[in-house]
Amino acid sequence: MQIKELSEYRDEEGLITLENRIRGTIKFGFGWYKEMQAQQRVTRKLQGVLDDEHMLLLNVPLVGTDVLAPMILFSPQGVRLLYPSTIRGNLRAQDDEWLTYSSRTRQFKPKTPNLQFRALAFARGLLRYFESQGHPLPELQAVLLFTNPQTHVDTASPQARIVLSDAFEHFAANILEGQTILDQDDVHMLVDSLLNPKLPEPEPEPEPDEGSQDSFESEALRPREERRDLKPLRRFGSFTRRQWILIGILGFFQLILMVTIAFIVLGDVIFG
Repeated sequence: MQIKELSEYRDEEGLITLENRIRGTIKFGFGWYKEMQAQQRVTRKLQGVLDDEHMLLLNVPLVGTDVLAPMILFSPQGVRLLYPSTIRGNLRAQDDEWLTYSSRTRQFKPKTPNLQFRALAFARGLLRYFESQGHPLPELQAVLLFTNPQTHVDTASPQARIVLSDAFEHFAANILEGQTILDQDDVHMLVDSLLNPKLPEPEPEPEPDEGSQDSFESEALRPREERRDLKPLRRFGSFTRRQWILIGILGFFQLILMVTIAFIVLGDVIFG
């Protein structure tokens, strides 16, 4: 399986440095790093089954939108949006609902965020993107993959495909058994539309009317007012007031960075 990582937070070896982990956590939240780890687990499992006719793109920005698709798998058997999760618990996917089992009430109740809705939203956004690039697809499957072996999901006509941690290889094998609907040229064309998208042509600038042109010219002919004497900069110690403000801002962000590192370390200790 061919793999292409598009995240700016992974290095050439696929690793996330401490600095990039902090940057990613600040931008995407505390669950971001675990999601990136889940992507690696899914990738390793699929790579053991799928050959080079299949291509996996990770962390794909859809140009012109605010969508960042976590994983997109291109195969001769079609295109799939993969959404890995490290969530743990007893869950249920019913139609488009996402439920969790409550041991207190012994009933399923709605759970947020709705991971099934997220996966479907990613898939719909990807479909619209391909259509905007001139490559409409008849369908695009949304797949939820759970990397935690302690996660169990009951299914009742779910709209997204659900794959548990012990079924990744089976999922990949099912793909190979599917009907071929794309050739390699189709796959490369779709991948290229993500890596080198067609940008919309800029709208032509409106031509100025005669009135605005006359106004502009008459304004340009007016003499400039004489420059007033500049007031000397106020200094506090060896720095100006503006320099002290800049130092204060930098110190504030340094404090935020230290607090973020502390939260990450405590989160790893408490939640494993």
